[in-house]
Amino acid sequence: MNIKLLKASVEDAKELTEVSITTFDDDSRRFFNRDAGGPPGYDSIKEQEKRINEQIYYKICDDEKIIGATVLTKQDELHMELSAIFIMPQYQDKGIGQDIIQKLEELYPKAKKWSLDTPSVCVRNHYLYEKLGYQKVNEMMLDQKTNLKLYFYEKNIG
Repeated sequence: MNIKLLKASVEDAKELTEVSITTFDDDSRRFFNRDAGGPPGYDSIKEQEKRINEQIYYKICDDEKIIGATVLTKQDELHMELSAIFIMPQYQDKGIGQDIIQKLEELYPKAKKWSLDTPSVCVRNHYLYEKLGYQKVNEMMLDQKTNLKLYFYEKNIG
């Protein structure tokens, strides 16, 4: 594997949408017992184009093939939010997510605070983030019937 983190362009939106659908629908089947589902706009080319234009959007590639993406939001000069990270199922559990997050932290050395959120059912995400030094700081109930929560994580650097 030759994993690269590259800035996404609007020309990538269709392929990024396909990767997003594959990844989030897989999570939906595994964790939520649903055929499809993901965050708002995960299945929309227009939404991907909007994020590429308005946020800090990187594609994750194996050679030239897009296998995932990450979206950052600059909260302020010292605070970056990892708004999204997704990697195709066949590339998961290979250390790619860990490498990408570390690379992002290196790309933005002024950021002393990093934050993100993740569903409570995505336990392997919790393990990854905690392994990288993120700490759970809060949680919010999303669905009382299923006890689904959103966990908020932060990492302070320096």
